[in-house]
Amino acid sequence: MGQSEIRRNCYGWAEVEPKKPVKAGSYGTWKFTYTAGGYGIDNTGLLLICWRFAWDWGRPQTEDPEAENYLTVHTDSCADLKATYVFKGFRRPWYHTVRVEVFNGEICPGENITLVFGDTSGGSPGQRAPTAIGKCEWRVFVDCFQTRRFIPLSEYPNFKIVNDGAARLVVTLPTNAVAGMNSWVLVRVEDLWGNPVADYEGAIQFSFEKGEHWKGLPEEYTFTKSDGGVRRFENVIPPSPGIYFLRVLDKSGKFKSVSNPCICRTRHVKYRYLWGDLHGQSGEALGIGSALDYFRFARNVAALDFCCNQGNDFDISEDGWSQIRKATNIFNEPDRFVAFLGYEWSGNTSGGGDRNVIFLKDNEKIRRSSHANIDDLSDISSDCYPITDLFETFRGRNDVLVIPHVGGRFADLSFHDPELESVIEIYSGWGLFEWFLNEALAKGLKVGFVAGSDDHKGRPGASAPGAHIFGVYGGLTCVLAEDLTRKEIFKALKARRCYATSGKRIYLDVKCNGHMMGEEFTLREKPTFECYVIGTNGIETVEIFRFKPGEKEAESIYVHLINAEAPPSNRLKIIWRGLRQRYRYFQTVWDGYLTLSKGKILKAEGYAFDTPTEGITEKTERYVSWRSQTTGDEDGIILTIKAPPEARIHFKAKPCIFDVVWGDIEISPITFKAGGLGQEVTVRRLPEAEYPSEVVFSWTDQKPLKSGVYYVKVKQVDGAVAYSSPFYIRIKSG
Repeated sequence: MGQSEIRRNCYGWAEVEPKKPVKAGSYGTWKFTYTAGGYGIDNTGLLLICWRFAWDWGRPQTEDPEAENYLTVHTDSCADLKATYVFKGFRRPWYHTVRVEVFNGEICPGENITLVFGDTSGGSPGQRAPTAIGKCEWRVFVDCFQTRRFIPLSEYPNFKIVNDGAARLVVTLPTNAVAGMNSWVLVRVEDLWGNPVADYEGAIQFSFEKGEHWKGLPEEYTFTKSDGGVRRFENVIPPSPGIYFLRVLDKSGKFKSVSNPCICRTRHVKYRYLWGDLHGQSGEALGIGSALDYFRFARNVAALDFCCNQGNDFDISEDGWSQIRKATNIFNEPDRFVAFLGYEWSGNTSGGGDRNVIFLKDNEKIRRSSHANIDDLSDISSDCYPITDLFETFRGRNDVLVIPHVGGRFADLSFHDPELESVIEIYSGWGLFEWFLNEALAKGLKVGFVAGSDDHKGRPGASAPGAHIFGVYGGLTCVLAEDLTRKEIFKALKARRCYATSGKRIYLDVKCNGHMMGEEFTLREKPTFECYVIGTNGIETVEIFRFKPGEKEAESIYVHLINAEAPPSNRLKIIWRGLRQRYRYFQTVWDGYLTLSKGKILKAEGYAFDTPTEGITEKTERYVSWRSQTTGDEDGIILTIKAPPEARIHFKAKPCIFDVVWGDIEISPITFKAGGLGQEVTVRRLPEAEYPSEVVFSWTDQKPLKSGVYYVKVKQVDGAVAYSSPFYIRIKSG
């Protein structure tokens, strides 16, 4: 008799019905049945049903039979049972735990414990399924003898999570192209949750907003099963210079999309705009899927130019590190796709906090912060803690990059090595962290800005937040590099020749007196900034910030407010933003409502909501309610209003309550502060004019500081943002 059969006979087994594929984010009912083995379960023994951190099932609850995710528990034994959901109720990565306690009796051999997830008998809509696709496992552990040592069952239930059906098209072009030379186009089909729709077999049409059709690109294409919902068109040729936007329309008329801008010139530019995601992880650590699948998605689905796998170091075994190294080397192909080897140094904030470690070379040894979740301690002597030990280990090496960031543990920037840390991450799937940016500048750090996803669902470069604790769509970093190679991308990051975006491929070209972003230089004249921005949507503002030594925050010294002179419309834009605190679970909940005392709300639209779980929940002629949370980013609503000037607008959410008179609102925003970290609400009327996607301007600081740090922030009408790396400028008189 094998070990698996012995364990089954002694500790029992579990099954789930139904076994059919589950649509991502859908509601359903699943019956889980555990049958006790020969040991049974003693009085006060426990049964645990666990799933990985990244699988965002709705959190089961036993209090409200009418609410979603209602859970019931039953047994054919004489014992009583108590079921409780506990986040972080078991060892990483099996954080999500339903804990079933046996009391007032025992479970005898052959008796059952049955749990109904999404029990609808009391009116519940059911249990919400995870929002990412893949094979989802429920690991089952049992404590038969109330020792609190949990034994895993030899077999465990699993689910095949499939896409929820086509909801949108995404089309991507390279940011740079050369007229008459080969280029590419990628189109993918996504469901509501951002998953590729592998079974899509629809027909699409292509058309360019301006310019001639690209040679080699068909005017129509019908997807096949072999495409898997993603189609890359190679060897397509833009015929002439210009700025190209490609429109893609599903022939059924259900959805359409417009690409990011492609700037086509007559010859190659010195610096190519290359897009990457340097921060995410796979199943070798806390994520799901393999490192091979991770890089495959980055290259083939997200159309990234470069990527890095960043598992938490204390989760990565030696075998896991070997698998990550192998996958990185397989996918690294200069001039096609660059894969960097790396990991996340995951020390507590007091010891330095989270840092991404990225290597230029292939066969590097992992130097962990600890072995906190690794049983094999044979190489524990190689650990580096606190972060200063890691800095010392890499001292003198120019082939290692360390990037401080905010996630579960925010990096303490009091620890800093300027040779290793040339950039910081200011945006990820966790949120937007302007406080982190300001802290870096306040401490005198000379760093550039990058963004990533910190994706855990195997979707680097196209990482939707889902329905768990991730707050926003994953970010992207654009580097200005001479070639698509590890060496040149590394060189660009070391030179701070890069910028961060909230996931959109916004084109940002900023120079100051001929110098590029990220540079440190001295001027004998006033600094003049030349800004050229091409957005993926209309551009609302381009803002220049300046940081003065000794201050705590950068100051906005110039706002290029688009359409500032246009007359105001009857459309009201209300935006809320910010986060509660620096430590994890920093989300600010803005669930609330708005009332209008007179007149009518003709239309209500959501603004920059991040997931299908957020948005407008109710609308009448004088009332709008919503569900929303922010993590440093913006959410909001846009209302079309017909009301007399004296009509009052009452806004109520937990962080902020205020009243404002309709006639007092103009295009310039009115701001209501709400505490926390940048928590505030702004109210403004939108102009009559449309916002352009292309903005060009220059601006001179007439009163420059002797030593100043400047950066540029772009905001689109859809809430997407981009941040240039700073210019570090000294002014020398005479």
